[in-house]
Amino acid sequence: MADVERGAQAAAFLRLLLVRPGAPRAVWDKHGHHAQIDEAAVADVLSRHESGFSVENVRTALDGTNLNETTLDLFIEAFELTPRQGGRLRDLLRGSQSVRVVTGEALKDLYRSIGPPRHDTLAVHEMHTLGPDGLPAEHQTIQVIKSTVDSLDAYPLRFDTDELVVEVVRGGRVGDIYRVNESLYGVDIVLDQALAKGETALMHYRTTFLYHNAPPPEFRRGVLGVMKDITLWVQFHPDRLPARVWLGRWDRLNDATVLEQQEVELDDEFSVQARYDEVEQAIVGFHWSWD
Repeated sequence: MADVERGAQAAAFLRLLLVRPGAPRAVWDKHGHHAQIDEAAVADVLSRHESGFSVENVRTALDGTNLNETTLDLFIEAFELTPRQGGRLRDLLRGSQSVRVVTGEALKDLYRSIGPPRHDTLAVHEMHTLGPDGLPAEHQTIQVIKSTVDSLDAYPLRFDTDELVVEVVRGGRVGDIYRVNESLYGVDIVLDQALAKGETALMHYRTTFLYHNAPPPEFRRGVLGVMKDITLWVQFHPDRLPARVWLGRWDRLNDATVLEQQEVELDDEFSVQARYDEVEQAIVGFHWSWD
């Protein structure tokens, strides 16, 4: 990855962290109170750690034209970023192939048609975490896939937002990113080793979201064929807890109707969980209300 692209990738993730509600934004927002990043307020925070850090320094860091390791370390310290957030930023700046920022502008003309699935999922465990604003913040997936073709070299990951970070923890690296249609996007996770028909691979990946508009208050998993060993886990932020949560089953992905539901209670960690031994031709998951 070229130096310019590395800087742009790290800057894009840094902007994501500073603009969405949460601890990093709270550090500068008390100085600025704007819908987008207030560069003067960010400069004020940074200048408390390094005198003379100007608005122009902030602007060139956040657009990626002048973002180096020293400046990045200053942002990490001043905005109290977590070790995971700091690690992702440093990986992006170094050009790691395990993490990639997806933005709508970069995907403008990158359409790709998709064919039938080339794998089966033998087991999947998913944790969906919501932020203090009630919007999806991070999604973590551990999945075992089995190839149904000869030489499966990539796993297609789909998502419904064009502002997120994809990080592959185990099993491969981030490959091509593209649009499937006007509302659906994709990224190929290139496997560490191509799978022959019948071979399996364990994958672990995370996605960090920045939604411009609030998605429906739900998390669902659709199963086209038969899938065994499914665990779904939704964790809410203590600053934004739902009034009610239901475990449900839907009839379809789009314009869906709830076929059945059961109200569930949050546990001590403000989360709900469900495990299925087997799901066939169904859409299952959780939905909630904030009122």
